Amino acid sequence: MRKVDTFYLSKDECWGVQINGLKHCQNCKWIGITACEGKNVRHTGFNSKGYRIGDEGVISQDYNLNFDKSTTLP
Repeated sequence: MRKVDTFYLSKDECWGVQINGLKHCQNCKWIGITACEGKNVRHTGFNSKGYRIGDEGVISQDYNLNFDKSTTLP
């Protein structure tokens, strides 16, 4: 079983996508509706704390010190 340090997780965004990665959204019933709490993570690739979210979840080594929540990936 994988351990996840909750320090790296944003409390105001989808924990499913932060823990399980972007693949979590493939089967999520909330995607595309206002109840989705992971849309910013999907668009930017980072949670609101500035940690990158990859296909397998939070990547604590990839911290973006200059992360701006309004920034989106190309």
